[in-house]
Amino acid sequence: MRLPLIVCLAATLASCGDELSEAERAEQDREVVERVREANEAAPPLVQVVPEPILYPDMEAHDLFGLACSYAPGTSMGARVIAREADAFVKVDGDVIRFAADPGSRELPAKSRSLYNGREYSLRLNVVDKEADAETDTPFLEGTVWLRDRWDRVIYQGTGAVSCGA
Repeated sequence: MRLPLIVCLAATLASCGDELSEAERAEQDREVVERVREANEAAPPLVQVVPEPILYPDMEAHDLFGLACSYAPGTSMGARVIAREADAFVKVDGDVIRFAADPGSRELPAKSRSLYNGREYSLRLNVVDKEADAETDTPFLEGTVWLRDRWDRVIYQGTGAVSCGA
């Protein structure tokens, strides 16, 4: 919508007043093209996203059972990300979004990956081994999730417990 407005404005300005020389007209055209390019490449305002817990009905509907890692931010027990070998899932605004694994990214526990790509977002994951639980002698995993928009801007970041297994 900006392009027709800018082109019409440039044509109107060019038709007013004295005739322009070929060099002046070429310079004006370059300026208009540059303004249009800047307008088209400008990213929209940043919109923060907060992933919602993926509940059991969501898991049934998308067959999210089997070997995977679940990421829950802070002290929450509700998984916000479920990452598997080939794909990962995040729930945003009531919709469960599927991401495809980047096969060239680093492998994490349970054959999950550190990078997943979707249509609107990309997902980066990191897992760190913490001290083992003294009572059960099981390792405690902590993970960080970064959700980025299509302009590679971080729109969500969360750190918390990671549970991996079948």
